[in-house]
Amino acid sequence: IRNTLLTAQGESTVYPSRELFTIIIYNLLHILNMASYHRVLMTFDRSVTQKSVECNYDIHPWDVLIDGSRWNGKIRLIGYVDVFFLICYSGESRFEKGIIIYKDDEIIQKLMESAGVTPEGLGLQLMNEKEVKAAEGGRKEVLKKYFDFQSVKGGLDYTITSLGHEVGVKTEYDASTLRKYVIKIRKGRDSIMKPRVRRGVSQHDLFDLMHDAVRLGIITQAELIGQIIGKTIGGSTMEDVTSKYLDALIGARNSKNVALEADRQ
Repeated sequence: IRNTLLTAQGESTVYPSRELFTIIIYNLLHILNMASYHRVLMTFDRSVTQKSVECNYDIHPWDVLIDGSRWNGKIRLIGYVDVFFLICYSGESRFEKGIIIYKDDEIIQKLMESAGVTPEGLGLQLMNEKEVKAAEGGRKEVLKKYFDFQSVKGGLDYTITSLGHEVGVKTEYDASTLRKYVIKIRKGRDSIMKPRVRRGVSQHDLFDLMHDAVRLGIITQAELIGQIIGKTIGGSTMEDVTSKYLDALIGARNSKNVALEADRQ
């Protein structure tokens, strides 16, 4: 598709036709769309509309430190039940760079095993060393925990230390990209944003997990209430009450509700 004009010297000059110009513009727009951070999230089977989203906020560059450094540009914090993303972008959503931080200790351990790296080599500290040593020789093995979340009362920051790697528009990452990250995020003063950011960057406790089970559709609110009433009347302990839901959550980690990045490494 082309338009050809003759010059005074009799030589022909080729100009792009309207059809070709349209194709070029379409391809450029397509490339820009592919560079959107939403496209990056899609490579991890994630989106900002999923039920497992805990927070999705812009963070001021002065309110976050990644290994002691600041990023220039717009920064988006997108937190899920099991991971969170820090993404630097420009314009509306043009991806510049980003990282993923893993919060689930089971996934962290599996990632290190599949990549052939050790926590000691990465500089990750075992957070429940006493429990692990106490369980040695017993029937039940204790899950080693390397995710660390610190929130000092009266302090200004959340400090997260965990396993992560850089992200981009690709589905495979080299094992050498796995590393320890230390993230500091300013708590902020917004009464709505503050608790959601905390949930987005921290692990969930027992009651959070029960709430997640309902929210992600593993069980219904009625089932939860009915089971608690039935078990409580029967004189059961809280551990018995929650066992069903924790079992369901473990199964959900391999379901479509909460896609796990370990399967992609």
